[in-house]
Parts: sequence; C-alpha cells; structure tokens
Amino acid sequence: MSQLLQQQQQNQHKDIRTSIQSWATPSVLVITSPTVQKQFKRMSHSLIDILTQYLEKKKGNRKRRETVSDDIKSINISIDTLFLLLLLLASIKVGESYYELNDFKVNFITLQQLEQTSYDTILKDVAASVDSLATDEYCSNVDIKSKQDVPYFNKVCQDPTPWFERYRHQYLKSLKCNEVETFAHPIACLLIASVEDPNPIGMLVKMFEPSKPPSIISQFNIDPNIPKIHILAHSENTESEKRLSEMKNTFGANNSYLLRVNQKEDDGGLSFDPTANLASNPLNTIINDLITKHIPPYIEKSISELNENITANKKSFFSKMKVSLRIGYKKNEKEGDDKESSTSTSIPVETCLRRLSDLYFLLQDYETALSFYRNLSKELNSDKSPNHYAASFEMIGICNFMLNKETDAQFETALNGYQRGNLNVCAVRTTFIQGEILKRKSNFKMLADLYKTMAERENLDAFCAAILLEQAGFCLLQGQSPSFRKACMRIVLAGDKYAESSKRKHALRCFRFSYSVYEGRDWMGIDDHLHLSLVRYSFFQGHTSDALRFINKLLEKNSQSFQSQNSIIREFLYISKSYTKDNYIGELPIPVIANDRITVLLSDYTSDAHQQVWWSDMEEAFKKEASIITKPVLQGFDLWKRDLFIEVEKEKTIVVEEPITVDVEIRNPLQIPLQFNSVHLVATYKSPDGIEESNMSPLDQVQLQRMENGELPFKVETIDILLGPSETKKLKFSIIPLKQGLLNIRGIGLCMCGTIWGKREFKLKQKRLNKTKTQRESISYEQNLSLTFSVTSPMPRLEAQFVDFPSSICFGEMKQAKLLLKNCSNKMGLKNVRIRISHPTLVCFGSNNQDACILNSLNSSIQLNSIELTAGATVMVPIWVRGGLSVGKYTLRCLVYYESESGNTDLKYRLARCQTDFEVRPSLRISTFSQQSSTDLDAYLLGLEVDNPIIGGGGDVFFLKQISSISKYWKIEPLSYHTDVPNSVILTLHPGQFTNLFFRITPSIKPTAALNEEKGGDQTVTNISFDKNEPMYDSSSFPVYQFLDYEKLAVADQLHHQQLQLQQQANKPNTISNNLGTGNEHHNQLDLMLFWESNSTSKLGTVSSSNSQHQPTRMGVLNSTSISFLPVHYNDPLLATPWGSWKNTTSPTGKTSTLHIDPALKFQAPIRYQILTPDSTIKHNFAKLSICTMPLKLQLSNCSTHQTLQLIVDTLLPHENLDAQSQSTSQYFWTGITKHSVQLSPLENIELPLNICFLQPGTFNINRFKINIKINNGDVSKDIYTTVQNLINVLADDQ
Repeated sequence: MSQLLQQQQQNQHKDIRTSIQSWATPSVLVITSPTVQKQFKRMSHSLIDILTQYLEKKKGNRKRRETVSDDIKSINISIDTLFLLLLLLASIKVGESYYELNDFKVNFITLQQLEQTSYDTILKDVAASVDSLATDEYCSNVDIKSKQDVPYFNKVCQDPTPWFERYRHQYLKSLKCNEVETFAHPIACLLIASVEDPNPIGMLVKMFEPSKPPSIISQFNIDPNIPKIHILAHSENTESEKRLSEMKNTFGANNSYLLRVNQKEDDGGLSFDPTANLASNPLNTIINDLITKHIPPYIEKSISELNENITANKKSFFSKMKVSLRIGYKKNEKEGDDKESSTSTSIPVETCLRRLSDLYFLLQDYETALSFYRNLSKELNSDKSPNHYAASFEMIGICNFMLNKETDAQFETALNGYQRGNLNVCAVRTTFIQGEILKRKSNFKMLADLYKTMAERENLDAFCAAILLEQAGFCLLQGQSPSFRKACMRIVLAGDKYAESSKRKHALRCFRFSYSVYEGRDWMGIDDHLHLSLVRYSFFQGHTSDALRFINKLLEKNSQSFQSQNSIIREFLYISKSYTKDNYIGELPIPVIANDRITVLLSDYTSDAHQQVWWSDMEEAFKKEASIITKPVLQGFDLWKRDLFIEVEKEKTIVVEEPITVDVEIRNPLQIPLQFNSVHLVATYKSPDGIEESNMSPLDQVQLQRMENGELPFKVETIDILLGPSETKKLKFSIIPLKQGLLNIRGIGLCMCGTIWGKREFKLKQKRLNKTKTQRESISYEQNLSLTFSVTSPMPRLEAQFVDFPSSICFGEMKQAKLLLKNCSNKMGLKNVRIRISHPTLVCFGSNNQDACILNSLNSSIQLNSIELTAGATVMVPIWVRGGLSVGKYTLRCLVYYESESGNTDLKYRLARCQTDFEVRPSLRISTFSQQSSTDLDAYLLGLEVDNPIIGGGGDVFFLKQISSISKYWKIEPLSYHTDVPNSVILTLHPGQFTNLFFRITPSIKPTAALNEEKGGDQTVTNISFDKNEPMYDSSSFPVYQFLDYEKLAVADQLHHQQLQLQQQANKPNTISNNLGTGNEHHNQLDLMLFWESNSTSKLGTVSSSNSQHQPTRMGVLNSTSISFLPVHYNDPLLATPWGSWKNTTSPTGKTSTLHIDPALKFQAPIRYQILTPDSTIKHNFAKLSICTMPLKLQLSNCSTHQTLQLIVDTLLPHENLDAQSQSTSQYFWTGITKHSVQLSPLENIELPLNICFLQPGTFNINRFKINIKINNGDVSKDIYTTVQNLINVLADDQ
C-alpha cells in the first residue's frame, strides 16, 4: 500500500492538470510576532513548513484511506472519526450555485514571500529541485550513432528525460506573476502572537490594521478585508485562558484561537498524526475552521461584490454612446453620475474582471471563468497592456484545455503578447502547457519548433532554455521520419545552456550523447566544441580518464586557434597533473609520429623498406648456403597443403651491447611551440626465464642511476627538443641491450613541458592475413616484428667499405680498387668470409692468377679462403672493376657473410653490408658479321665494325690496340693486311667515327683431332696486335679472361630466362628439339676481345701488357661472346628465324642485342656444301653437237662433331620450281646419276659426281638441286634448297 501511494505521489507531476491546479492554489498570509519567530527558529522546522506539511499529510492520509480501505482496519480509530479528521470539504454558495470543493488546499505564505521575489532566485530554486533526477546517460549502454538506431532507442528508452515533467510542475507551481494574475493574492490571514510578548493583544491589532494594511497589500490591489484569524501561541501557560477571553472580546469568538507549542519537540508537537486524538493537535481546529468557516464566506462575499462592481462600472460601447447622446442633464443626475464615476474609478473594471475570473477558476467552474476571461480580453488593449492582454488569452486557453476544447489560437496570441511585453516567465509557462497539448496530439515537429523558439528568446533563464532545447531534440527523434542531425544539434545546444547554468552533470550527459553521433565524421567545428566541453565537464564530474581521452582527441584534430590551443595545453597539463600520482599519464596526444618513416639501423642491416628490397635476395641466398631452409619446395599434391608451410615472420637477432639506432620523424601539429625533455626510446624486455621489464615510467634521476649501474636490461640515450609551431624534426634514438632475451621497442617516452611524463607508441602497419580459410573468414593481421629483436650472446662484428672505387668508369674500362674488412670486436675473431655482389659481372676479387677468387656461377658467393680476421684485425682485399654494365648510374651492393670462431647457437652467421655509387659512361660499340667462305668449306669470313657513337663533342678518343679470339677449334687471321699492321688512322676513333676490320676464321686443329678433344682440351687464344712496336695484352690472364667468363655466364643466364618465358607463354614442351638433336650446341663459335686505350689524367691501376714497361692511362676490353659462324642452312628459314648479317651487336650504351630463336622451332642442320666446277667459263660448238655436257662435283661436309647426317641429294627437272613463287623453266638439265643417298659421320667430307647438260650458250645458275636431311635417323626430315648462286658462262664456239 505504501509503495503504491509513493508511486502515485511521484507521478502527480506528470499530469499537467495537477500542475495547473497547484499554480492556481489560493494563499493564506501568515504574520507572526518576533517572539514567535524566535521560538520556531530553535526548532528544525519553521511555522510555514509545519502548516504546509500538516495540510499535505492530512490530504495524503485521506487519499490513502480512499485508495486502500482495508488498511484502515490497522488503525485504532473509527471510520467516521477518520472521515471527520481527513476530509477537508469546502462548500461555497454563489447566488443559487453550490460548489463542493474536495481536497481544498491553500498555500501558507509570509509577507516576505508575498513580496515579488526576483524571478532569477525562483528559477534557481526550481532548477535545484530536479538536481537529484540528473543521470549520466539517457539510457544505459544505448547510444545513437546513425539514423537507423533511433527506433531502437525510442523503444528501449521511452522517457529519457524524467526531470522535465518534474521541472515543469515546479515551474508552474512556483512562478507567480502578481502583475497580471491574482492567484497569489491571500484570501485569509493568520495573525500569531506569543504569550511572552509584552502586549500580545495590541500586537495582534497592529499586525494588520484595516485602515493601515501592509504596503504590499495596496501595491498589488489585494483586498484588505480578508478574514483574519488571531492565534495566541503558548507553552503550558496558566494565563493563556485569560488571554483567550480577551482575544474573543476584542476580535470575536470565531476569530480567536490558542496554539499550544511544545518547544521540546522539533516540530513543536504540531505534526499530523492519524493515530492520535483530534483534540491533541491544536492545528486541527484552526485549519478546519479556516477552510470550512472563514474562506468560503469570504469567497462568496468577494464574488458578489465583484459582480456588483462590474455591473455598476461596465464600460461597453453602447453605454458610452448613450451617455454621450444624452441632452439636458439635470443637476441631480449629474451628481448621481459623479458619484457613480467615483465608485467605478476606485477599482478598475479590468481588475475586477481578472479577480472574479480567477475566483471562478479556483472554484473549478471553468465555463463561467472562460466567459469572464473573454470579457476581460475585450476590455484590454494589446498595445497598451500586452502582458495583461496575453494573460487573459492564456487563461482562455487553459480553460478550454480543462474543458477539452481547442486551444491553439489562444496560446499563440498569449505567446505573442508576452513577447511584446518581455515577460518570459509567463511565456515559458504558456509554452509548457501548449507543449503538453501538442504532445498529446503527437505533433512532435510543431512541438520541437515551439520549444526551440522559446529557448532562443533573449534574457531567458539558461537552465530553462536547456530544458526546452533538450526536449526539442528528443521531439525531433519521434514520429515516422525523425530529423536525426537536427535533433543532435539541439541536444548540443542544450548542453551549452546547461553548462551556462552550472549544471555540469546535465551538460556532460548531453555532450556524451551527441559525441556518439558526431564521432568519426571529421566535422571540425562541432568536434572541437564537443571535445573541449567533454574535457572540462568530465573532469568536473570526476571522470579524469575520460577527460584525458577527449583532450587527446582534441589535440589530434589541430583545428583551433593559437589562443585556444594554448588554453587547451594548460588545461591538459593541469588535468594530467591532478590525475596522476607520479606525473606519468601514459599515452600522450602529441607529438605526431610518422610511423611509415620509422627506420631501424643496425650494425648488420637496416629496416628501410626501399633498401631492404635490394638486399633480401642476397640474404636469402646466404640462408640457403648456410642450410637454413625457410621456404620449403612443394611439389605435386603437397601444393594443396601449402597453408601448412607458411613461413612465420621472426624477430631479428642482435648481439648484446651493440646499439640499435631508430630514426623517428616527429611533428608538432599545434600552432604553439612545445618543449619536450628527456625524449628516449621506451621498450619492454623479456628474459629467457619469462621475467618482463620495461622503462614505461618517468625517467627520473633514480632510473638514470640504475641504468648507468647496469641494473636495467637495456640502456637508452635522452635528448631535449623544442618543436616550433607545425615543425617537423627527424631524430635519432639509440638503445643498447645489456642482457640476452627478447627486446621490443614500443615507442618514445618524454616529459611534456617539464610537467607530465608520458609516451607515444609506434603504430606499425600490419599485414592482413589472407592465406588460410580461417584468416579469410575473419579479420586478422600479422604481427609486425620490425621493432622486435632477439638479443643473443656476444659475437664479432665486421665492417666493410670500398676503397679507391671509381665514381665514373667507361663501358668496358678496367680499374683496380680495394675492399676494406675490419673486425670491430676486441674479444673474438671471425672466419668463413664469403661475399655476394649485386652485380657479379662487375667485380673480380684478387690481383693476379695466384690470389684470384673465382665466381663459379652468378648465383653463388665468393669464398675468401685466405682471410681470417682476429680480434681487431683489418685486411684489404684487392678487386678489379670493369664497366660491364649498360650506360647509367648504379649502386654496387656488397654483402659479406662471416661466422664467429667461438660459434653461436642462436646466431650461426652475421652479414655486413657496404655499397657505393658509380656511373658507367659510353665508350665504343662493336658489331660482328660472319658468313661461310665461298672457296673453302672449313673457312668463314668475320667482319668487325667498331664505332665511337658520341656525336656533338665532349666524347673521348679511343685507340684500338689489340683483338683476341678465344675458341677451342677456331682461330682468326687478318684479311685487311698481311705483312704490316693497319694504318693508325683507322685505329684512332674520334667521337662520331667508325672503322671496319675483316678477318678469316680457320680451324685451329684438324677435324679428326676435334673429335678426340671434344670433351677436353685447352682454348686456343689468338692475339692480333695493331701496333707491332708494343707488346700484346695477355687475354687469357686474370682478370681479362675472368670478366669474359662472367659475361658469358650472364648472357647464358639471360637466354635461359628468355627461353623459360617463351615456353611459359607457349605452354608447350620442347618436343621438336628433342627429336632433332641436342639444341643450340655446336663448335662453330668463338669469343672476341677488343682492347682499347684512351688518354686520361687519372693513373689508377690498370691491366698491363705482358713484358711491357709502358703504362697506359686508361684501358678497356670490349667482349663479343659466342660469335656463331654456322652453315647457311643451319637455321632453316621456314622453321626458324633467320639470322641477319650483323650479329652480337654491342650498342653504344653497352647493351648486347642478339637474335633470340625459339628452340622448339629451330631445325639445326650442321651441313656445308658447294659446287666444284673445272672452270667457270666453257666453250662449246653447238653446231656440231647440240648438247654441251659438263662434269661437276658436289662437296658435302658435316660440321657437327657428334651428329650423323642422313642425306638424299636429288637434282631437279627443268620444270620443277625451287619454291612456290617461282614459275620459270630451266634451260639446262641434269644427266647421269641424279639421286644420291649418303650418310655423313661427324666432321666427314664427301664429293658426289654430277653431270649437267646445256642446250644453248648463256650464263646459268646451276643451283637446281635439293638436299633432304635427317639427323641421327630421326623421324623428321627437311628439304634444303640452295640459295647461293653458282654461275657458269657457256660460250658458243663457231670453230
């Protein structure tokens, strides 16, 4: 029962009708003597509070009786007695109408309360009355982030602002405007004196004399003839009865009462007790008589007098016209009119109408009150008295509302009138009532506009404006199409108004709600406003962690002015200092770190992504050589299990006491300078035993001393920096691990402005995992281990550096340099030094044939067997450099592999890097040409064109010194000269000049000997000098021959990759070459080396000629590798790409261009043939003998050293064509044996007899024969038609 009653009391304020009735409650004036005031001051409650509580408890007890009648049985009194106690029934008769007022209630007020208290004080009291209802959130764990969340929010949180209705109720109840209404005018007066006063009777008379009432009575035209009840307060005084008799004689028996006050009790024994006897509480009689005997007669009398006054003083239009048109007044009529006029001017008719209307409203006779309010509105002028005019229309609207009639027009008129009269307190009251009416109609859009318009009025109370804006926002979230963004903006404005009225809890709730909406939208203006507000009010409410979080986001935006940022930094430092005990705040919002530019510099390698791409292949190759397999080779069905073999990224291994340098780019995003002290790297360390340590704490003097003493697992260096506005700096930080374990660099630690310690963690980019099915179905990232290091035991460290390396070198030029290797460790040596070069064809290690380190393949490393560095040792490794790359700028990278002499289980080997930049400039260009000799089957013609392509001046002058050929079976002989060297003019090439040289290629050994040396034998080196006065270069010595070998390896590797690409594009196996032979292997190849010299002032080491004392300034070698001089039909034109006239061309830029033939389409026919004729001119007498017969021989040669050829030689008939395009008929024919089948062993020669017949004189091309060839009895054969002209001139001999 008690819970039900409590809930009913809490819900009273939700009914607007109850609030209106509380506002329209009549007042009873209470005037006490100073002695009475002192008596009640000593108690915990004032007399006004006691009277009010007594009346409320009587009313509440009666409601409890009506609600739950069964509970009355628990009280020890009868039902009839209880009804006499609890029912405050006022019966009022006005004319012939009776008004029964149940629960008639009055407000007890003092003279001070009757005086017009400032509206600001009242509004503050009203706002304070709802402070207890303020909440941190509108709805727990429910936020609105998008428009789609609004329906769910409305469903879960049906009443997000329970304080609004309580505030509205208190507002209507407390705000009285005596200027335009009479609800606050007292209708009775309690005059209370004490027996302890010297003359209590006289004091009661002076308190309220009808002739001289208090000034406030006349100020607001309050009726001074209100009923007065005289009360004498006593405390068991024997003279009280005597005083009561005097009072009755003076004031009348019905107006005199005694009030016994027990000063030993807090409430004076005057509180209402439903279980006590009625006579025990003297207030029971006083209040009952007041409500039932004094107030009703006064109301009846007032209504009657007001009606008479209105009737007598009515100023209607028709009465004024009647008076103005009246003619011939009599004197007594004038006197009567003057008397009437004086009576009417005593109380204005407008005041009478307002007072009468309010009395009928108190009697809840809303129909009669409505008619009088309408009459009042007609008597008022909206321009002269806008507030009274607006008040009348306000009451018309309220009466219509109480009668369930339409009210919109009346409230609109009232609001406009209050706005003109600048009476905001009444306008807000009208807004509250009209708003409730619109809410019942579900007209939320108009309701939101109404609240917003009222909240934006000038001089409106800030808390009241906040309440209205908040309601306007939530009204916009209602209905079919909620205005999401507009609603959130209204709530933000409400938060500002709450902040203005110092209601921080309300303000924080509004800002938090709006922040969930605007978060992540990057709207700078609202973001900065919300962040700044959330920072301040979170801190004020004790949510310091939230304040720091919001201020971090505020500083990250960096869109404020200079002054604002300065203020923000001050607030941040103050909040942070008050939040922490050791001045360590954790993550700081500034400075900004460029995480994508963080670079780690170690003694072995760098984490720079651009540099790492170049080094990764060489490092991976060393891993394979060291038998560290990281990527398994999967074949067949294992490919379906490739997810099981995914290589997991591992942390880098570093050595104890070797520094780690981290380059970090930091930026000050603000427009003010910032000072950062003791900036250092912060890291976490995990020992092999699992113990973790870190330096994420203030780096004070104690920590610095511990670090210097080696008590910490690592040591860091600190720097102080000053960042100007928007300044960016790149800083180097170092950390030295002192113990073995796992080290993870987390970020940088710093002291901001010398006040607050904190850190800025690195946000490293992580790779999205998408290899396994689980990873693809979820969002997971691979851990970035670029700043995680495994610290191992001590190990030597090697430094490598190029010395005397040329910064510029011509194409083909050779120079000498050095590689410096230094062991930086003073404790142990190193061994097993191996080297990998990014451009292996560029460098040869060694100085001569004895100490040369040869590279077996381009993919292998170079072993420096003779080099072992003890502790602190240094060694110089001689190297030769040749400009064997195309023209351009390059970076030569050298990766040195080495191992420790003492061994290391965690780190088997280490790598040292060094690099240097150089440029390759153009020199000479050579092109070669070869074709078979027309006079000898075993000889070939070689043409060489040398060109200095630099045109326009500025180029070098080159001198040709020597040409050398290297081949197993062939050598070259000069054709341009025999006994003397060429003219020096053609050997000196200025820029833009070229020269041609021709040579004959002949076998260096007999064909039969070639068969014996097929699997072995030395190379034949042919050196031809162009200057007989100078010794020749040794082309077979180091490093000339070695560079040639490296270049051949590079060409072979390039061709191999091209062939693989062609096969992948064709997606076919090499079936043709498998059937026809062994591919592109043959012995008709040789390598050329052209030696040149050029003038220069530089005198670095060069290759010298053998037995020579002359040192050329610059020297270079141009190589032309694998020059092929195959038979004409070696590459068949129908099945393969024919080779052109100039081959193996070296361009001016150093790039070698060759003809690339698909090996799957190449028909390799190693055969040479020629026609042998007795004479090229013959004479014949056709008159004697019409046919001229001539014997010929067809010489065939197998050029292959390992293939057997099956040949069918067949002559063609005169009408047979050589090809599809030819339509001519031959003028000769073959006779005798016209078809031969032979087999040629490797390097075998044979001659076949042929006979040819001519029918007439002329010049004939005797090439009408074909050769069908098979290789090793293969399934594929091919017909070869000769394309070489063999001309015979037949002359007619008339003799």
